[in-house]
Amino acid sequence: MKLHQIAFAVAALAAGSANAAITPTFVIHMDGATAIGNSVTDVAKAMCKNAASTQAYQGGPSNKIKGVYCSDVDTTNSGLAAGTKLWIVKNNVDGSLEAFDRAIKRNAQTLVLDEATCATPTFAGTTLSCTGTKLVNAHGGFSDVEGAIWEARGAFNPAGVAYTTKAGFAGQGFGVAVSDKLYAALQTAQGLGADFTVANQPNITKQQFTSILSSSGAYHTDWTPFGVANATNNLNLCRRTNASGTQAGMEVFFLNNPCAAADPTFGQLNAVLDADTNGSFKVIENAGTGDVKTCLNAHNQNTVNAAVKADGTAADEYAIGIMSLENAPGASDHWHFVKLDGVSPTPDASQRQTVIDGQYNYAFESVYVYRNDNTTAQKNFMNKFVALMGNPAKVNPLVGIFTVPGASSYSAYPARVHRGSTGGNSCSPFSLAE
Repeated sequence: MKLHQIAFAVAALAAGSANAAITPTFVIHMDGATAIGNSVTDVAKAMCKNAASTQAYQGGPSNKIKGVYCSDVDTTNSGLAAGTKLWIVKNNVDGSLEAFDRAIKRNAQTLVLDEATCATPTFAGTTLSCTGTKLVNAHGGFSDVEGAIWEARGAFNPAGVAYTTKAGFAGQGFGVAVSDKLYAALQTAQGLGADFTVANQPNITKQQFTSILSSSGAYHTDWTPFGVANATNNLNLCRRTNASGTQAGMEVFFLNNPCAAADPTFGQLNAVLDADTNGSFKVIENAGTGDVKTCLNAHNQNTVNAAVKADGTAADEYAIGIMSLENAPGASDHWHFVKLDGVSPTPDASQRQTVIDGQYNYAFESVYVYRNDNTTAQKNFMNKFVALMGNPAKVNPLVGIFTVPGASSYSAYPARVHRGSTGGNSCSPFSLAE
């Protein structure tokens, strides 16, 4: 009887697999940066032959895991043979560190969509759901900052594993985002009109934000340095966890950490943590970009939300945080980016022009990393993927994403290619070549 039941169960599993809605013949699982998640999906779609062979999926925690299924491929973009059924999944739950900690070191596995649980593709330009997930060893991952930053932060030790870093292909800008009620208060304080045009976009300074971020900062009580009404409102900082490349980049740019850790100058500052919450000063740490949006929205709307320390009172309406410029507020959002030191990060819908013109400095060059023990076919595909992301003639537009100069130039693509580069060193300032 038991043998019969086991045989029946095996047969049922086999039948379920055979009847799966999608049946990929080539699979790539990616981990790492959430700040670049939307752009990864756009590039993944460009690997498909055409719209009629492209199906997007999502699932997992808060639908943060994204997938793209190609029933056939673009042979030039992908480097794969015609007829290949491609399945690309990107985990957007945690952050950049996981590209190194999980995809490279394999200290843990990566949660991805289980293709056997995905809805039947319609190829109609919509995003469908996968009801199940599974743990796998990721093939590679993106990071907002390079491995040296994670090493300096004590979060990554490259010893014992051979891996490849792909750099010099693309980067992105980041911006300071505030809840809309704080945005309006800043506009009033600065004598600006009450709309979301660039002309009326309020400004904060790097020094002001550093004073909030630094654990040794003097302004951890209220909003007095910003000159806004209701300055005694709670000071809510919506930040990412230490596994986040957005957080790591924020500390590099605003706190000189870990770049200024050298003896004898020691010019770096440490960032405030969740544990630094005290009275009206609330530090809210969460894993993903979407969590920062939730934090800003909840505080602005007087929503009680324990996960982001929102208490639902009028004194809790002001909040501030950081996001990559591939993000833009949707119709249901209640946050916006502000100018930084007088320069708008969002002068137009591309949300990159002031970055690539060399006017807006808060930006980083991305990296993609993969283990060398991946198959040759997998490594070739991942090389193709990052090359496509960095090709200014392809996959246009990627909001907030710029191409690093090299094979292409700013003069040839003044709306896509940066005028300069950091040389792949996040601790180095951008140096303009054109």
